[in-house]
Amino acid sequence: MSAPPVMTAFYDGWAEQQQNLLASLQPLTLEQVQLRPAPTEWAIWQLASNMAGGRLYWLCRMLGEDDRGVAAMFKVDHTTVPGLPLEWAGWEDNEDQPRGAEELIDAFKQTWDVIDGCLQRWTLDDLQRAVTRTDAFGKDRTITPAWVLWRLMAHEVHHGSEVSLILRVHGLPTALNF
Repeated sequence: MSAPPVMTAFYDGWAEQQQNLLASLQPLTLEQVQLRPAPTEWAIWQLASNMAGGRLYWLCRMLGEDDRGVAAMFKVDHTTVPGLPLEWAGWEDNEDQPRGAEELIDAFKQTWDVIDGCLQRWTLDDLQRAVTRTDAFGKDRTITPAWVLWRLMAHEVHHGSEVSLILRVHGLPTALNF
């Protein structure tokens, strides 16, 4: 089965944006992925980690999609965020282990495989199927795959814009067009 033709423009745009993000991350050194807009704000690697990890959270934890074994890659042995349960912590929550461009790109490619599996399989009817799950804060939420796709795209545009701005402020090139 393939993606509903009516959704192709959205899906293709998201895939193109991912390629632009990967092209922006690829040349960065470990020092460069640690650049921040301000001392108390997330570094590029944390923003990218949160985007990739968010895909697994929403698609796999909340919608029950197969993570294809990718979730294990985001596990951390401790968190530097006070009060955050380790079971909910991801790469961005452990400042002691910055992630390099190669590792981030691998995470995006592997989580894209999860996304692509959903996009290729879901019908228009599937996109409206309501699911109720308990979220990371212990609250029951009813969501649909359509809402999750909107949420993920918006999340990635938001954090992608931050990555683009950080790169520009530091005089580095970016393929992200916002």
